[in-house]
Amino acid sequence: MTPAERLYTAVSGGVPDRVPVVPKIFVDSAAHITGTSLIDVIQDPLTALRVILEAGLAVGVDGIRQFHVPPRRVVREQGMVLEVDESGRKLGEVDMLGGLTTKLFNGDDFHLEDPCQMAFLQYWTSDEPFIHDLADVQRMAIPSKSFYEEIGCGDRQRAIVKMAGDRIALIGDCISATLCFCAFLRRTPNALTDLLDRPRLVHALMEKGVAYATERGKFSVDLGFNILRLNDSIGNMSVISPRHWREFVFPHIKAVCDELHRYHPGVRIYSHICGNILPIIDDLIKTGLDCIGPLDPLGGFTCAQVREIAGNRVALMGGVNTLSFVENTPEEIIEESRRCIAGAGVRGGYVLGSGCMVPPGSRRETLAALMTAVKRFGVYRNGVLIPADPQAADEGL
Repeated sequence: MTPAERLYTAVSGGVPDRVPVVPKIFVDSAAHITGTSLIDVIQDPLTALRVILEAGLAVGVDGIRQFHVPPRRVVREQGMVLEVDESGRKLGEVDMLGGLTTKLFNGDDFHLEDPCQMAFLQYWTSDEPFIHDLADVQRMAIPSKSFYEEIGCGDRQRAIVKMAGDRIALIGDCISATLCFCAFLRRTPNALTDLLDRPRLVHALMEKGVAYATERGKFSVDLGFNILRLNDSIGNMSVISPRHWREFVFPHIKAVCDELHRYHPGVRIYSHICGNILPIIDDLIKTGLDCIGPLDPLGGFTCAQVREIAGNRVALMGGVNTLSFVENTPEEIIEESRRCIAGAGVRGGYVLGSGCMVPPGSRRETLAALMTAVKRFGVYRNGVLIPADPQAADEGL
């Protein structure tokens, strides 16, 4: 199987030739792995896409997510990286350690009516929320799938598809429609208290989020992507209650899944929800998601526990503690991966990956350990895992 065939089969709940591997490599960790300047990543959206591809190829994984970033001008000053506008006016400081987001000095420099800023809304923040009331929600621009083509995302992505060839699978990104979407625009503390104090505002924002995520998804589908990621990192039971999740998050995730499956029945959608998800496994399945991830062990559960609840109704992805990639040896990661595969992947429908974003300090050898693990413990024959072969990792498959 090619990496794309292997990954699509697993995310569809089937049994590939072996367990595929997809850690969440963001641009910062990719730059670290490839020795690329983060300044180049920030200023050039094509470089941002390319370093993720190169990092994935360097460690031999089956698939990578594609994150489109906005072009930004930056300068260095007194140990800080500052974003500046065309005239050189300083807009804010770029967080070089936490997602490359610009903390704006003046929140008025973010414009809800600007589709370009809205297309990359997660890359700007300020002390004050960008959304204050329902009138602000109505003013928000929702970039259409064609807008991403107009601003060059399509051409850049097609260039990366050509570079990748059949060597690695590419995954499209819908960003978020739900609580993370609210947090981008309301700031996280407000987004959480809004669940109690301003439910109308939450639903109105998430309705916009549904439109936002579906247009982003359709853009990726039109490019030929058949696997999409839908993020809601903070919409988990380590942060909110199952009752609030079902009231606010469930209907809007379901709306995204329904619309994208109508748009292209063959598309596969997986979630990225960190923290504890055990109380809502059945609900996640009912949303229409094809795959649940990233099975973050820091949420206090194991891959085996999720598989026990989910059965074969949905595919699963993830499970390896992100801290392992900076704290543990390759052999320790191989053993951790073995437990994940045995817990969730005995009969297919499983993708080995990181429990959340791979830390920027991750080493090539710790990420490559995931591939060693699947070659030892993740090979299928006649629909089930075959006994471990310690030599397989060295000989290749």
